[in-house]
Amino acid sequence: MNKQELVDAVVAMRRASKTATGEVVDVLIDTVTTVMAGCGTVQLIGFGSFSSGGRTPRVGRSLATGKAIQILAAKTAKFTAGKMFREAVNAS
Repeated sequence: MNKQELVDAVVAMRRASKTATGEVVDVLIDTVTTVMAGCGTVQLIGFGSFSSGGRTPRVGRSLATGKAIQILAAKTAKFTAGKMFREAVNAS
């Protein structure tokens, strides 16, 4: 399901305006992105938690040449499924 299909599904369930629903989805995505960019956590009880983590710099190996290369540190995005979400996914 892509973003437009998500908006359409919410509109069908709630009989809301497509424009207003699209704006709410955009604001939700922007808010989660902003919070995680600042190393925060977004918890949606029953659904799950979005958080950011870190990956330390490390030495890797180039597949093409076999030479050692330095891999830079990076932020990572994590999602941990909540209990109700896990149960719903496992029930089907």
